[in-house]
Amino acid sequence: MSRSTIVPRILSMIIAIALVFAGAASINSATQTMGGPSKTTPGDLPIVKLPKELTTGPSIEAGNPHATPPGQDKKPKPPEPPEEPNTNKWAVVIGIADYYGRDYDLWHADEDAKEMYDVLVNTYGFAKDNVKLLINRKAKFSAIDSAIDWLIQNEDNQSSVVFFFSGHGFRVDDGWDPDQDTDVETDGKDEGIVSYEFIGITDGYLKDKLSALESTKVVLGFGSCNSGGMFDDDDDLQAVNRVIVSACKADQYAWDYLLLGNTLWGKYFVDEGLLQGLADPDGDDSIEEAHGYAYPRVIVLQPDSQPQLSDEYSGELIP
Repeated sequence: MSRSTIVPRILSMIIAIALVFAGAASINSATQTMGGPSKTTPGDLPIVKLPKELTTGPSIEAGNPHATPPGQDKKPKPPEPPEEPNTNKWAVVIGIADYYGRDYDLWHADEDAKEMYDVLVNTYGFAKDNVKLLINRKAKFSAIDSAIDWLIQNEDNQSSVVFFFSGHGFRVDDGWDPDQDTDVETDGKDEGIVSYEFIGITDGYLKDKLSALESTKVVLGFGSCNSGGMFDDDDDLQAVNRVIVSACKADQYAWDYLLLGNTLWGKYFVDEGLLQGLADPDGDDSIEEAHGYAYPRVIVLQPDSQPQLSDEYSGELIP
């Protein structure tokens, strides 16, 4: 993700004029790519490779809108949790804003994950013990990997399964590690997510792990830079009865806004679309409806950050 500071409209104009006089190309120069004040790019993340016996492969960005997207409704009362949680719904939810060290911290990726946890428990009826919530330093690679194993061990062909990640993502050239990068893609690029200690977890690695799922109702959500790359090739994470949502395309950034309380995509997909139920006032709360709600609101603020959807589920998927 990249960071961008929100200011009132009048102050934005003043800053823009000042930048012009300073010889800046545009006000976009005030926007930082993920990595903080050093203006590093996603490719500059200190990504660590996994051990050779594992197949692996590495953003979310930040800022704050100075306008509310049109059509935003009044915040409704969250739905009451089901009386009896469903014991055959399983999820792994990951949110990392506080990365190892200080140079690559985000603002609200962890808030996305906490709210997604609330959605699963209070809207979809997941039992609390059936949701692994990994926040910040608890989201080391070993914990993420173990949580996926736990997920696979517990789910079956009658389960609802959710895997959700909000944090840094990455995109590198195929072959970045010949010993580990066996996932050759059509566009020659490899995408993935980044653990707390900067271990890159590629789409190929996740594909291999999640291929063991038996469930016929699977949701994968990625709030990170380049997250559309998790399903931009024919043989990535897509599968029958699986819906995948992402914050942006494979070659785009996702964004995290300082005063928004969520990442940009997390605000409209998770917070408003699902947690507040604004995607469907009638209360169906499907993943497809939340994506449809989030898409126009995200691109109003960041036209070059377009949420993506891969839908191979028959009908509307409600976890």
